[in-house]
Amino acid sequence: MSMENTGMIKYSMLEEFNLGTGQATGRKKRNDPADPDYVPPKYDPENCPVPPLATISSNKLQVRIAYTGSQFISFSHVEIAPWDKSSSTPAIYNDKCLVLPGQTLDLLAQPQKHVAEWWKINLVSSNFSKKLSLNLIIRYTTVDGVQDLITTTVDINTGKVWDHILLPRTTSGGVNLLEFILADTTIPSVENIPPVANAGADVSVFVEDEPAVQLQGSGTDGDGYIVSWHWDKIVGPVAFQLSDANVAQPIITGLVAGLYKFRLTVTDNRGAIGQDEVSIMVDAREATTNGTLLAYVDSLAQQAFITQIELRPNGDGDMITLLDTPLGSTDGALLKTPPKGTYDMYVTIAGTAGSVKADYQQKAVCQPYQGEGLYIFHDVTIGDGAEGVAVTLSSGSCGDEPVTLIYAKLTITNNTITEQALLPFGKKIVRSANVNVRFYQDAALTQPATANVLLNYRITTTDAVTAGTRVLDTYTQVTNTDSILLTRDRGEAVYDLSLDPEKQLLSDTDITYELLPGVGYKVIS
Repeated sequence: MSMENTGMIKYSMLEEFNLGTGQATGRKKRNDPADPDYVPPKYDPENCPVPPLATISSNKLQVRIAYTGSQFISFSHVEIAPWDKSSSTPAIYNDKCLVLPGQTLDLLAQPQKHVAEWWKINLVSSNFSKKLSLNLIIRYTTVDGVQDLITTTVDINTGKVWDHILLPRTTSGGVNLLEFILADTTIPSVENIPPVANAGADVSVFVEDEPAVQLQGSGTDGDGYIVSWHWDKIVGPVAFQLSDANVAQPIITGLVAGLYKFRLTVTDNRGAIGQDEVSIMVDAREATTNGTLLAYVDSLAQQAFITQIELRPNGDGDMITLLDTPLGSTDGALLKTPPKGTYDMYVTIAGTAGSVKADYQQKAVCQPYQGEGLYIFHDVTIGDGAEGVAVTLSSGSCGDEPVTLIYAKLTITNNTITEQALLPFGKKIVRSANVNVRFYQDAALTQPATANVLLNYRITTTDAVTAGTRVLDTYTQVTNTDSILLTRDRGEAVYDLSLDPEKQLLSDTDITYELLPGVGYKVIS
């Protein structure tokens, strides 16, 4: 099927042929992107003479909601994706969204690579606090000019899909802006009761049984009817086959050991959605959940010790501590069996060595010795046996050019506190400051240095109301600069002034920042 003015042929069905005779078997199936036989769209100059535009890699896309009204408005689903969405070009935004009165909200933390010309936009509203309809303009801005692509109204619990929106890239590159401009009307919104989805009961099976699991989806709508069903895998291994993602009760085969979660989305006749999830636990009858970590100090590194190895799941969560006593060159190899998973690995070194090395997933990551302290390895995947990880403290170097060590210093300046109204009955106190990191050639911090490093740092968020603390270890790329602004966020306090005085403070977060060691730099406290 040819799509107008794209120069592309998109195949909706596949027909089976006998490989030996070349004769059709009569069997046909949907051309599903999840199918191993999927045939992607391609340029066909004979049937579609308009050639597709070449990729312009320097273009980036930012998505923004600009709201001038006085309501709290929520969307149960906002999706912005290339119109032929696939695993290689997924949605750049696919989530819920809450917009505060008068708020301008960037949906992307930073502009994303502008990967396509044609896009699909799916906007499903949920609730508006004052029950007023909204005017919506979808505006697209590049260096070449401004276009208003869509002008429409939005009511409560309704959905709108624009399946073929042209967002052209520019030859000069830069950041292009897709903007959803919202304003209140004086017209009461037509309310729609959203449908209710039921994904069925959770399921447990064994991989050895080669299970075929039929999902038990259903849905109801109190003031209309269900027009579509759709299943998405949201958690789980890559391997599986779904007979049809767009029916209520498809069959899943090809499952491997692991936990799968599938989400059912039902859509009613006014575009509102309902969602529910179901878990499928696929166990191996003799499966092990533990991985393998081998730690070793080179026999020639007689003055060096591994004093601790710690694992933090995906940079966030509770640390797993592996060593009870320091490991030296005379101790031999030490075997540990932490749970399988992907971690940030923290290796603490004492004494003098040449390098710290981690071998995992058929690759080796080596960090030159820079003195006693912490060495961090990001995204280390630990399996069992040959899929485990080996940590070596070596007397030798990494084999690269010598590392020129620079010094990093974190400073916090320009602390400010501002108060903002949260209509209709709240307020927010925002704490901000310039959290800067500067780089120097010397430990006395007198000579600036140009840095090209992966900078590790820790964000600690404490809520005075709940007494909860969240620690996130992360990193950012520093390129050809002697200083960077990490952030201005130092926390906020949110109040509901309609409550009794002792209950008005809903949350009160304080955020602190700490530099962590890394390759090519040393932290100065």
